[in-house]
Amino acid sequence: MNEPIAAVIVGLLLSLSAGVRTTLPLLAVNLLAFYHEITLPQNMAWLGTQPTLIILSVACVAETIIHFIPAVGTYLKVMATPLAFVAGTLLMAVPLGDHNPLYQWTLAAVLGGGAATLTHLGVTGARAMTAPANVASLGVFGVIWNIGELLGSLLLAVLSGICVMLGWIFGVVILIVIGLLALIVTLRGLERWTKTRPALS
Repeated sequence: MNEPIAAVIVGLLLSLSAGVRTTLPLLAVNLLAFYHEITLPQNMAWLGTQPTLIILSVACVAETIIHFIPAVGTYLKVMATPLAFVAGTLLMAVPLGDHNPLYQWTLAAVLGGGAATLTHLGVTGARAMTAPANVASLGVFGVIWNIGELLGSLLLAVLSGICVMLGWIFGVVILIVIGLLALIVTLRGLERWTKTRPALS
C-alpha cells in the first residue's frame, strides 16, 4: 500500500515543481536517469537519453534567462500553461510507471497535470499582480522574485528525492506544509485585496 502512496507523493512534488518552472524538474529527472541513479519506465526511456538531456539543458537555461526579462517573462508564463500540464503529466507518470498504462496516464494527467497547471496559473497570476512592485523597485523585485521561483522549483524537486529516500510519511508531511503555506498566502492575498478594494473604487 505504501508504494502507490509514495509514487503519487513523489509525482505530486515533481508536478508542483513543474508548475513553478517547467523544464527544471524534467532536467533533474533526466540527469538522474542518464547517470543511472533512477530507472525510468520502459515507455519513458527516452526521458533519460542524451538528446533529451541536451534539449532540456538548453530549454532550462533559456527559460531561466527569459524569466528575468519582466514583460517577456510574464508573457512566457501565460503561453507556457499547456507545457506545464504536459510536464506535470510526464513527471507524475515516471513514479507510476510500474502500473497499468491506463492507470498510469489517467492518474498522471488528472493529478500531475492538474497540480502543475494550477500551480502554474497561481504563480503566473502572482507574478502579474506584483508587476507594479517590480516597476517601483526598478526591476530589483523582479530579480528577487525570479530567484525565488527558481529556488522554489529546485526545492520541490529535491524534496521529491528526499521522499524517495525517507519514505511516504515524510512526503505527506511536506504536502501538508505546502498546502498550509498556500492557504495562508491565499488568505492574506484576499485580505489585502479586500482592504484595498474600496480605495480603488
